[in-house]
Amino acid sequence: MQKKAKIALILSVITIILLSLLIFANSLSVEIGNALILAIVISVLNFLLFLGSFNYSVKKSNKIFLLFIIGGMGIRLLLMLAAVFISIKFLKVDLVGFIFGFFIWYVFLLIYEISIVRFGLEGRKTQQ
Repeated sequence: MQKKAKIALILSVITIILLSLLIFANSLSVEIGNALILAIVISVLNFLLFLGSFNYSVKKSNKIFLLFIIGGMGIRLLLMLAAVFISIKFLKVDLVGFIFGFFIWYVFLLIYEISIVRFGLEGRKTQQ
């Protein structure tokens, strides 16, 4: 696993632990804290799906690589949409906390995804 991916995952776990401690200390309401933790978990699952598809396809041909990266992006987007819909509709999470946490964490992990793909492509060029 790339160093950048490890950093992102470690930051995610630390954030979830800190949010849990804030909830237990009554510094953060349970509804908002649970919404933020759920948003982070969904975003991290999306990131893990990206890492799996990237690690599988990085040493394959360009056609397979693009199929997994671009096609995987579409599939992950649909999965994220379904997860957000289920979370809001059926789990009755705090809407503002969930959307805020999801947006911030999704953008944060998306920046990591872009840098991983960029460095992965540079590594592919030097191998050829």
